[in-house]
Amino acid sequence: MAQSGMEDRSLRRATWLQRLFPEGWLTAARWLGLVILTAWALFSLFPLYWAIITSFKPASEISAIRPSLIVRQVSLDSYRRFLQGVGFANAPVVRWFLNTILVTVANVLGTLFVCSMAGYSFARKQFWGRDTIFWALIFSMLIPGWSTLVPGYILTRQWGMHDTYWVLTLPYLPAAFGVFLIRQFTVTLPEELFQSARVDGASELQLYNLIALPLMRPVLATLGMFTLLSSWNDFLWPMLTLNKVHLYTVSVGAALMMYQFRGSGPNYGVAMAVATLMSAAPVVAFLIMQRNMIRGLTIGALKG
Repeated sequence: MAQSGMEDRSLRRATWLQRLFPEGWLTAARWLGLVILTAWALFSLFPLYWAIITSFKPASEISAIRPSLIVRQVSLDSYRRFLQGVGFANAPVVRWFLNTILVTVANVLGTLFVCSMAGYSFARKQFWGRDTIFWALIFSMLIPGWSTLVPGYILTRQWGMHDTYWVLTLPYLPAAFGVFLIRQFTVTLPEELFQSARVDGASELQLYNLIALPLMRPVLATLGMFTLLSSWNDFLWPMLTLNKVHLYTVSVGAALMMYQFRGSGPNYGVAMAVATLMSAAPVVAFLIMQRNMIRGLTIGALKG
């Protein structure tokens, strides 16, 4: 009887292991990879979690010597202080948000328009110096952005673009990475589609508008997300080129406001409230466009 019981337990154990690891060590390796990725994701999301809970804490909890990982008492004081512009004389916080939204939308739409037409031309049009110009764009991606900061500042100042919305939009439009990304995607489109349309009498503008552009949706979503993140979070360029308070974006205005609270130093509750509000739009945009983004990145890598 005892031997029979041991055999039953061994059989149940073998069955359980077979169900848990149907492919042996390969399944175990997959489980290990899943655990590592989950731990890394939690580690990466912790700063965002810390910013959110800190923004909802009262000042007494924020300044506590032993900070808590949970919110014991929910407070909206940090959001109220930021939206009211406390510590910054007549801070137009709502106007800053509108400026950020306006500049981001203009940059996304403008970049998609310019890069889609340029990428389509490099992929489907034949013109003198096409490959030379394209490789020049590729090599321009190797130039660090810091090295072009001073020339860009001088050039936009000479053109009288400072303290205008133009200085926050026009420098973003000719994105070499966007042209490269769309060109790599467009060359994967079947040539038969364009040939049959030409036989039917379609012009080049119709080929771009009616055939190429609808098929570009995945890569346009990818480029749009990258542009949104870059424009929405931009701090250095607006800080250098804007001097009028009513033209500030949220990142610039909040940074200046945080260090000007009367009688106190930096207010970390307000800083975390700003970080939470600034993170909301990119997260929502990613959740909406993630399927097209993944498809655009994978398809564009199939053909060079």
